[in-house]
Amino acid sequence: MAIKSAIKNYSLSNVSALQFFQLVRYGAFIVIGILLSKSALGTANIGHYETFLLIATAFSLFWVNGFLKSILPESSGKSNEDVGILLFNSFILLSIFATVAALTVFLLHKPFSSILLNGNPVYMPAALAGYILFNSPSLLIEYVYLLNNRPKSIISYGLIIFFIQIVIVGVPPFLGYGLNTILMGLFFFSALKFCWLLVVLKKYARPVFMPKIIKTLIIAGLPLVLSMLLSSSAKYIDGFIITSKFTPEDFAIFQYGARELPLALLMANSLGMAMLPRFAGKNIDSPLAELRSEVSRLTWFLFPVSVVLLLSSHWLYPLVFNPQFEASATIFNIYLLLVISRVLFPQTILISKKINRTIVRASLFEVIINAGFSIFLANKIGMVGVAYATFIAYLLEKIYLVIALKRKFGITPGKYLPLKVYFISSFFLIATFILVEFILY
Repeated sequence: MAIKSAIKNYSLSNVSALQFFQLVRYGAFIVIGILLSKSALGTANIGHYETFLLIATAFSLFWVNGFLKSILPESSGKSNEDVGILLFNSFILLSIFATVAALTVFLLHKPFSSILLNGNPVYMPAALAGYILFNSPSLLIEYVYLLNNRPKSIISYGLIIFFIQIVIVGVPPFLGYGLNTILMGLFFFSALKFCWLLVVLKKYARPVFMPKIIKTLIIAGLPLVLSMLLSSSAKYIDGFIITSKFTPEDFAIFQYGARELPLALLMANSLGMAMLPRFAGKNIDSPLAELRSEVSRLTWFLFPVSVVLLLSSHWLYPLVFNPQFEASATIFNIYLLLVISRVLFPQTILISKKINRTIVRASLFEVIINAGFSIFLANKIGMVGVAYATFIAYLLEKIYLVIALKRKFGITPGKYLPLKVYFISSFFLIATFILVEFILY
C-alpha cells in the first residue's frame, strides 16, 4: 500500500518526462540497430537504410528544431486558449515546410545520388519524401503535451510509439523481408505519428488561423533555423564526407559508431528545451540555480557512464552488433568525449533572451571548423578523423557561447555550471580515452 501511495503521489516533472521520452526514442533506435545487425540484411543494406535516415533528417530536423525552439518561449505567460491557437498555427507552419522539404528531396534525389552518395542510389525516393512529409510535423506532439503540462502523456506516447517503431522496422528482416519493406515500414510509422498528432491537436489546439502568429514564429524562428542548420550540419557533413569518400559498408560502420552517448545528447537537449520558457522571464536567478543543479546531476551521472563505456566499448561492439562493427568502437569512443560540451548550456539562456545572432555566428564558426578539420583529418587518418573534427568543433562552439553570455549579461559559467566537478570529470574522461585508444588498443 505504501508503494502504491508513493507512486500515486509522485510528481513527475516535464523535464524528467521529456528526458525519458528522448531516452526511449534513442533506445528504440539502438534496438533497431542491433536487430538489423543480427539479421541477414547485410552491412551494405544497413548502410542504405542509414543513408535514407541521413537524408530525411538532413532536410527536416534543422528547421523543425529551430521553430520548436521559437515556439516554446512564445508560449510563456499565455492562457490555455492562446497556447491552443499558438499550437494550431505552429502545426500549419511545420506542415508548409514539410511539404517543401518532401518535394525537394523527391525531385532532386538523382543529383543527390551523384553529388553526395558517390553514385549510390537514393532508395525509394517516394517513401523518403512521404516520411519527411508526415514525420516532420509529428515532432510537435511531445511539445503539445509539454505546453499543456502532461508529463505522463509524454511518457505513455513515447513507450507506445517507439515500441511500434521497433516492431515495424526491426522485426521484418527476421521474417525474410528486405530493405524495401523496412523503408516502407518507416513511411507507415511516420503516417501513424501524423495521425496521432491530429488527435492531439483536436484536443489541445484551437483551430484559429492567425497569419500574425505564423509571421511572428517565422521572424523569431528563422535565426534559430539557420543556427540549427549550421550546428546540426556537423552531423551531415560527417555523413556526406563518408558517403562521398567511402563505401556503403564503411558508412554503416561509421554510423554505428557516430552515435554519441544517447544519455548525454538526449537528456541535455531535453533539459535545454524544457528550461527555455523558464528563462524567458525577467528574473533568471531561480532558473539559473535550477539549471546549475540539473547540470550537476547530469555530470555526476553522465561522466561515470562515459568512462565505463570507454573501457568496455571494444568488447561490447562485436558482441552487441557483430564482429564487422568492431571498428565502430573507436568512432563511438571519440563521440563519447562530446559529453564535455553537452553539459554546457549558455545557448539555452541566449535563445530564451532572443540573442539569436550570436547563436548563428557560433554555429557558423562550428561549421567552418568542422568542415575544415573533417576533410583534412579524413585524408590523413581516415574515418576517425571526421569524428575528431566533430569533437573539436562542438567544444569550440560552446566556449564561444560561454564567452558571449559573459560579455552580454555578465553571467559567468559558475552560475549555471558546477565548475570543480565539471573540470575534474572532464580530465578523467580524457585520460581514460587516451588509455583505451592509445595504450590498451
